[in-house]
Amino acid sequence: MDFGVVNLVGSNGMERKQSVTTDLRKQFTTAGFEIEETGVPPGSIAVKKHNCVQYLELKPEQGWVSIGPPYFIIRGLNYELEDRGYQKFWHHQGRRFPIRKADLQTLHRFDEEVRKILRLRSLYNESLGSTCARTVYDRLEGRPDRESDGSG
Repeated sequence: MDFGVVNLVGSNGMERKQSVTTDLRKQFTTAGFEIEETGVPPGSIAVKKHNCVQYLELKPEQGWVSIGPPYFIIRGLNYELEDRGYQKFWHHQGRRFPIRKADLQTLHRFDEEVRKILRLRSLYNESLGSTCARTVYDRLEGRPDRESDGSG
């Protein structure tokens, strides 16, 4: 399945046309990733490596873009990274449990590899592995300064 052609400029300055889908698949498989067709949305793919998965979609004007955050696969389920202020957790449909340092490092390494292949800029806070799919701070509810005293 071929979704488009992109103009690439080589190191010699010559422009060449190349299939976007074929080239991307080759780069991911060469780097040791598994690729699966997801079908939703049409033409989207999932790239997997080290128990992590990232869903990608080919947009006409933007090229390949991520559909959501990278996930860590545990017992066949996709868990996203959640920050609760004091600790990071794996979260899936209301279920959560604390992450291990090695798992966070694996997800971070996976995300960096995907970004490199997609030629995406890696920002400072993302390079530290500190961005999360969900951010939930427990200090917003139940604080004395946030409680209503009925006079307002």
